[in-house]
Amino acid sequence: MSEERNKLTLRVGGQVFGGWTAVRIRHSIEQIAGAFDISYTERWPGQTDGWVIPAGEACEVRIGEHVVITGYVDKTSLSYDASSHTIRVTGRDRTGDLVDCSAPSQAFSGMTFKQLADTLCKPFGITVYDETVDEKKLTVSQKKAGKKGTPPKSARVGGALPKAACQNSESVFRILQRLAKNEGVLLVSDAEGGLLLTRAGRAGTISAPLELGVNILAAEYEHSQANLFSEITVKGQASMQDADSAGDKFENWISPKHTVSRGSCGTRTGNSEITRYRPLIIVAEAQADARRVKQRAEWEASNREAKSRTYKATVQGWYPSADDGDIWRINSLVRVRDPWARIDEDWLLAAVEFNLDEAGSRCTLELTSPKAFEELPELPQPPAGASGAGASGGKMEKW
Repeated sequence: MSEERNKLTLRVGGQVFGGWTAVRIRHSIEQIAGAFDISYTERWPGQTDGWVIPAGEACEVRIGEHVVITGYVDKTSLSYDASSHTIRVTGRDRTGDLVDCSAPSQAFSGMTFKQLADTLCKPFGITVYDETVDEKKLTVSQKKAGKKGTPPKSARVGGALPKAACQNSESVFRILQRLAKNEGVLLVSDAEGGLLLTRAGRAGTISAPLELGVNILAAEYEHSQANLFSEITVKGQASMQDADSAGDKFENWISPKHTVSRGSCGTRTGNSEITRYRPLIIVAEAQADARRVKQRAEWEASNREAKSRTYKATVQGWYPSADDGDIWRINSLVRVRDPWARIDEDWLLAAVEFNLDEAGSRCTLELTSPKAFEELPELPQPPAGASGAGASGGKMEKW
């Protein structure tokens, strides 16, 4: 049973390939598509006819019964000499196409973020799930592991977006990522060919803690001030009409603005530690009023402070514990106890890398503060009947 639970298989064109000798699979909150790199090496030449895996083929990667990648083979390579041969296969989730491919050059208005994501992802055959509004979506693997769906902690209103546009040559992922920041959502592959709109910590809590000297084989802790500033100013974008009316006065083009400096937002942001002059100016990703730029500035300060601390742990195996039915999952919360780093708190699992080589199966876990991916406050809802404010009936226009 233990052998089957840890077996990694690749399904391509109805065939199942196993027996891999080297495995690297990576999932990350900041990586919309999971990626895999697996290889098989035989010391002496053997029969390789059955190992034909064409590039571009649809594929599915599993660890035991858990689906970890549903997408396409990007590349297949063969290397061989007189004493051995190696087959290497790399690929990504279906959402990898959103990273590579351009969005149509269109303007849109009156659409919710979910509606826009549906429109842009539909041509790629990618279904969008919004677990910030609906009941939490569980993968098939998680359901088999006995997990249950839970309603979101705070449902997102999902109001209409300000009028915006897909820029020429901009990828689908870039336009979604740009707007997702203002919506306070994360874009994550669901490992089954879909796109998940989610928030930090929505994958639940892992019961088994990470403890130095117990299950942590190696660890790295880092606290960096490289991205912290003494003051952060956020400016809202002005419309072209505003720019035209401003004439040659460039300073009127971008308005309004708000500055957070050394703890001025009422909560500790970490900027109070920066005593030298280090200013940062950010232009909001979409049109925003005074209230919105204030929220954006305060969020930026606290978010940067949260991301200044990172923790990396290497553990044996691909499961949190021998009794756990599910593998390590990104966006989960896990307790970290490490006296060397003076840590005894809940951290967010931001990235997971599954590895297999001569040293056996291991997981490299990258963790950060849950606040590092905390969402922005909700966009204020426009008055009823306001132009372009409808939650449905939005449109995209070529331009």
